[in-house]
Amino acid sequence: MCGIAAIFSQDNFRKDSFISSAHLLQKHRGPDSRGQWKDENIGLAHQRLSIQDLSEAGNQPMFSESGRFVMIYNGEIYNHLSLRKRFFPQKKWIGHSDTETLIALFEKEGVSMFQYLIGMWAIAIWDKYEKRLLVSRDRYGQKPLYYRFFSNGEIAVASEIKPLLISGQKNKGNSLMIAEYLALGNYGHLAEQTFFADVNQLLPGSYAWIYPGQISLKHIKYWEIPMVPAKEKINVGKEEILELKNLLVEAVSSQTISDVPLGASLSGGLDSSLIVGILASQTTENNPVSVFTAQTPGSKWDESPFVKSVCEKYGKNIELYVKDLNQIKISEILEKTIEIQEEPFGDPSIIGHGYLMDMAKEVGIKVVLGGQGADEVFRGYHHNIKQLFSYELRRLNFSYVLPEMLKSNFGLQETARIFFGAYYPKFERRMRINSRKQRKNFLSLKLREATENSEMTNMLAYANNWEEGLKESISGVHLPHLVHYDDRNGMARSLEGRMPFLDHRLLELVTKFKPENYFENGYSKNLIRKAGKEFLPEKVFKRKDKLGFFTPLNEMLSGDINWVEEKIGNVDWVNNQSVMNDIDSFKGVKKGADASERLWRILSLACWAKLFNVSI
Repeated sequence: MCGIAAIFSQDNFRKDSFISSAHLLQKHRGPDSRGQWKDENIGLAHQRLSIQDLSEAGNQPMFSESGRFVMIYNGEIYNHLSLRKRFFPQKKWIGHSDTETLIALFEKEGVSMFQYLIGMWAIAIWDKYEKRLLVSRDRYGQKPLYYRFFSNGEIAVASEIKPLLISGQKNKGNSLMIAEYLALGNYGHLAEQTFFADVNQLLPGSYAWIYPGQISLKHIKYWEIPMVPAKEKINVGKEEILELKNLLVEAVSSQTISDVPLGASLSGGLDSSLIVGILASQTTENNPVSVFTAQTPGSKWDESPFVKSVCEKYGKNIELYVKDLNQIKISEILEKTIEIQEEPFGDPSIIGHGYLMDMAKEVGIKVVLGGQGADEVFRGYHHNIKQLFSYELRRLNFSYVLPEMLKSNFGLQETARIFFGAYYPKFERRMRINSRKQRKNFLSLKLREATENSEMTNMLAYANNWEEGLKESISGVHLPHLVHYDDRNGMARSLEGRMPFLDHRLLELVTKFKPENYFENGYSKNLIRKAGKEFLPEKVFKRKDKLGFFTPLNEMLSGDINWVEEKIGNVDWVNNQSVMNDIDSFKGVKKGADASERLWRILSLACWAKLFNVSI
């Protein structure tokens, strides 16, 4: 896990300046060592967080055996030792880092190597012969890679956005992204776009070649979200559950490869409990798993009883560390978190996750496994159930869907939407598009106009079926921001986050299963429950609610409302009367979820614009 950066420039002073700045701005991503390399065309910078092979043999930039290729890399390849045995059975290695494996594999296989990798990565490889740079990201985009084309013909890439910003210069905001975020809470879903108009990101599951003087980037996909035709899907029986169980254990076990201490986060929900359960089942009380949780004691959202049940099941195999989220003051933590995230965010639980990383760092942990990604892969969101029921109704599978709908306690309006989605999908989509438009009414005219002629603004509203819903979760509103915050929160504390549920083999397996296998007897994520049952305490196994690291947003805003009002000030990108109404609601008038979420987004955006000198 590291920080990488590169710049195409003929100006030696510019290359040196960029490399120095990148080292400074990304030092937290790799405090253990740093390296650089340049020629007449390009400069490369690397900050290393040593996880596998702590010796100098793992330092970067790293050269291929022939000397033709120079590589900087950020990530972890969990199967790299098996790749050594498969492709290089006779080779003598200098060390045991995955970096050395990658550069050798690229020299042998070229871009075909990506199909063999299990892990997460952002890679930049300079070809000294062809004078071109290869860049690539892992399938889900767990590791970030941004790029920018400058007006003077220079091109730069980096693990974070800060090295790509020009010091002292006003940064232009991306009006489409800002409008979508403010009105709908959506972000990270606009393909390569970011909140900065001049900074883009390489698409997940892709690679690209960059040449000096290039003015655009062509993303070449090496992996797509698997789509299995309905007639080829299989019903899940004992064999399939056993296969899934073994793969879940393999996904977790493979991600324990590390030469430094490792731990895990635990919310008390199904997903993180399964990760912790598998880890704890593989260790002893002499080597307990360090587990980190954040809770809101005394509130109805407190998940401590579920965390306790996991700890009771595994006893001294777990060493628990707890953070009380009732202590959060946003005036003390929000701006720091936004500076870490580099973009506004809509989910305050990101702050809670940051506290987990703080605890891990304090006790010397450098790798943390988490349960993120399970809801996307195993379709655990509330709207996924509605998509499932619409899908099965359209197939006339009444014997399944009607009993399950009765167990799901959907209201009249939700039930109507399920039937519309099944038999009148165009009408249901139009309803959602209109709802999205109405939620934009409080935006300024300029921001509303920014969304009107973009196909991206309506893209998510069309995802009202089972297959499109998967694409929405993986490439749209869910996973992109999850992997973003996990990377930033971890790397800001110089530690690595890992997500076993994002082992791509899991998605490739479960997409073969019939949709009705995902939800059974009123329980979502039925596949995880069945496959992971032996690792879960009964209390967690039977949970139906979903909270995650709940963060008390209403209380946070109420406790710091004067600070919130001061930070927002008078803005011209939304209706100020709406803002004042929301603020007044936290000064004594009854408050609601809509007000808190909208006010949070406005506050987050205002703080971001000031911290990063952005014009909106």
